[in-house]
Order: sequence, then structure tokens, then C-alpha cells
Amino acid sequence: MELRVLSGKAKKVKLKVPRDTRPLSSIAKSSLFSIIQRDLENTIILDLYAGSGALGIEALSRGAIEVDFVEIDKAACNIIRENLVRTKFDNYAIVNPIPAEIFLRYNKNVDLRYDFIFIFQPYDKTNENIISKSMHLLKETGMIIFERDSTRKEKNILGLEIVNIKKYGKTAMTFYKKKLAE
Repeated sequence: MELRVLSGKAKKVKLKVPRDTRPLSSIAKSSLFSIIQRDLENTIILDLYAGSGALGIEALSRGAIEVDFVEIDKAACNIIRENLVRTKFDNYAIVNPIPAEIFLRYNKNVDLRYDFIFIFQPYDKTNENIISKSMHLLKETGMIIFERDSTRKEKNILGLEIVNIKKYGKTAMTFYKKKLAE
């Protein structure tokens, strides 16, 4: 499968894809970034279950200033690093070769906050609990974007509200923001 950066500074750069990875379709990725594009400039992003790093790299290409990639598979981490070098974004990213749950637990008391958190798990490992576990790292005005199989119903998460849902064939994305105190 061929994967490319769709827009921005690294537009059309080819990205490597790890074996056993299910990259987001170009249509779904394009739609995702058209939804968040106006809020993307100068943001810090957490890309959990990063795979090839394509989402975080697309965000860097479109104006994000930093991305933390979290991926358990060592070969995939090497591909993310290679893709960062190809796109010349290697100085704007950290690749964390650990499970997402460990990353979230390790950073529980850290004063680091993300503008966007991408949670695009393998469908066979979909676990909505990771959304609430990552919420403490989200800025007050930030957004969590959770991908799931479109046959699964989206879940309400305590402290978050669903602000958008997009479906593309077998893929669905749910957009969460923190609930504002009333």
C-alpha cells in the first residue's frame, strides 16, 4: 500500500507503512484534517497507536509544532522514525516505543497537555477506556479523535462530550471535547 502526505510542507512525500497496519484511507484522512485544519496551527499532538506515524506527520505538515508518537511495535517505531526523516520532521517529534496504557500511566502527573489526541487502535483491540485514561493529558480546549469500526456504537465518556461523528465505509471517527463546567 502506498501512503503519502496529503497537504502542507511535506505534501506528496511517500511514507512507509509497517506490515500488519491498517492505515486510514486518504478520504477519511482528508476529511479528518479538513475538520481540524483551522485549529491545527502551533499545536502539540499525541498520536497513540501511531502505526506508520502518518496522522502525526500529516499534522506536522499542516502546522502542528510537535507530535509525541506512541507505538508498541519496535519495527513500526523504526518506520515512524524513517518517515520523520523523509519528511524532515524528525526534530519535531518524539517516538515512544511503549504501550499506550503505559505511556498514559507514566505521564499521569506530568504537566504536559495536548491540543489533539489521536486514538486510532487496531479494530481487534478497540477499547474505549483508553479515551478516559488519556483525558488528563488533554488541554481544556483540546480534542480527542477516536477511530472505531463503524459497526460499533460510539460511547459517551464521563467528562467529555461528542462534538462530531464521521463515518467512511468501515471506519468511524468520534470527536470528543471536554465538557465545560456549567
